[in-house]
Parts: sequence; structure tokens; C-alpha cells
Amino acid sequence: MIKQIEKNKIKLIFGTILIFLICYVIQINLVIPLFLFSLFVYLKFRKLNLEKYNLLNLVLLFLIIFVSSYYIIREGRSIFYIPFSLIPMLTTLLFNNLEISLLITLATSVSVASISSHSFQAGLLFLISGILSSTLVLGARRRTTIIRAGFMVGVVQVISLIFIDRFWIGLANRYLVLMLNGIVSSIILLGILPVFEYLFKTITNISLLELADFNHPLLQRMILEAPGTYHHSLVVGNLSESACSAVGANALLARIGAYYHDIG
Repeated sequence: MIKQIEKNKIKLIFGTILIFLICYVIQINLVIPLFLFSLFVYLKFRKLNLEKYNLLNLVLLFLIIFVSSYYIIREGRSIFYIPFSLIPMLTTLLFNNLEISLLITLATSVSVASISSHSFQAGLLFLISGILSSTLVLGARRRTTIIRAGFMVGVVQVISLIFIDRFWIGLANRYLVLMLNGIVSSIILLGILPVFEYLFKTITNISLLELADFNHPLLQRMILEAPGTYHHSLVVGNLSESACSAVGANALLARIGAYYHDIG
């Protein structure tokens, strides 16, 4: 145990040094790695189970949006092309934890703002979009919920920009881009979600509902070959869902598990 703790400390030290070197090479303010390190300390202090969420997975999600934002900004494109809500929504769906998603949002908004010439706009839009989108897709069970969240985020982004500009309406294409930004982010999310479920070895509520379809071949076979077991499984599923809802556990996962618990 002591040796493992020492190894973790060494990895943390080398990781911190590496982040500082990368930031120095690409000329990013060195306060950013300090900020990210403070978020890591917060996670440790909160005693969140990082093995459950896998810190490397969280870092990968952060790097995806940060690198894409860095590329968009360095190419001279508008910050409004950055998919602000994509990673916050993806994080919420994958980990089903609003706190983790909000921390990713905070880390990304501050980091992207530091490399943007419009730091105030970029930071605010990232924070607003991330917080709203994470909240809207928490516990989502339907794809339409994600599309609706993307539409609402697009609307709020447009309203936010109007407030940021102090009601000066100019360059109307910016508002169109921001509106499409939220919608396109939700569409992209639906496409890449199965890929990240496979990479992170997790399953979301949307995928679980596919197993709940009574037209699933395995459930259809159970109806024909073991109708008594099928009826028993439905009853256990309903009881499990009610019990988990009462204690705050994952009710959908319990119900799906009950449907298949007697197979084999």
C-alpha cells in the first residue's frame, strides 16, 4: 500500500511537470496548469472515487475539447464554432454525475478563455452552455431529450451573446452560428456516444433502454420458452425499480438487470 501511494505521488509530480512544459511550449499562461491542479486537489478532497470515473478518461475528454478549441482559435476562426456543450453533455451521460461534468466545464471554460482574444465571451459562453446542457441531459432516457437540450442551449447562447453585447444587435450571422452550435453539438453527441461507451467500458440510459425493448430477441425467446420466468422477471424488474428510486440508486439499470437475471 505504501509503495502504491509513493508511485501515485511520483506520477502526479511527473504529470504536473509535463503539463507545465506543454503549456510553456505552446505559450499558454502557466496559471492554467495550476488551476487544473487545484481542481484535481478538490476531487481528492471530496474523496470522489476516481477509479470509478477513471481520471485518464476525464483528462481525455478535457483534451478533446481543449485541443479542438485551440485549433479553431489558432486558425483565426470565430470562437462561436467551438462546440461548447458537446463535452459537458457527453460527460454527464457517460458518468451520470453532475459534479464531474461541471468540473470539466469549469476547467475547459477557464483554459479556453486563457487562449482566446475574446476571453470574456469564450469563458462565459462555455460556463453557461456547459452548466445548462449538463443539467438538461442528466438522467436522459431518450434521444429526443438530447436534441431538445441542444436546441435550448442554442437559444440560451444567443440570448447570452445579446446580453454580453449589451443589446447591440450586429453581425446577425454570429447568432445563427451560435444557434446551430447547440443543435449540431447534440447531433454529434448522438453519433459519438456509442464510441465513448465502448472506449470507457460504460453504458448509458439510452443504451439500457434498447435492452428494455420487449422485441429484443432474447426476451421474445423467453416469452415462448419460459413464460413463467418472463412474468417473474417483469415483476422483479418493477420491484427493483421502485426500490432503487426510493434510495436514489440507478432504477433503470436495476430494472434491465432484473429482466435478464434468470437467463442462463
